Amino acid sequence: MLLTETCRFRLEPSEGQETLLEELFKAYDVMVRECLSRAFKANITSRRRLHETVCRELRAKFPNHPSHHIYTAMTQALAIFKSYRRLSRKRRVRSINEASRAEMEQIVIEC
Repeated sequence: MLLTETCRFRLEPSEGQETLLEELFKAYDVMVRECLSRAFKANITSRRRLHETVCRELRAKFPNHPSHHIYTAMTQALAIFKSYRRLSRKRRVRSINEASRAEMEQIVIEC
């Protein structure tokens, strides 16, 4: 048996690090929302089709971000969309055609 010792400590980021993290989170949020809106509009549930639809645009829009951020955003957006579809089949939420844009945005925010 291997004994492992861990330590917990809090990091206090500098102002430059905070702004960098805020920009990163905002960019990731934009990526997820763009992928989710495309998935809703085109009824896309496969990663390949979503990748073909949105990846080049996001790479052009965010050239300084690593590509795995885009892939992770696509994965998260597909998970949200598939969950929404599954719940709509169980009648726990209204179907996509009946839901208004504001309700869709609320669903995205809650997820």
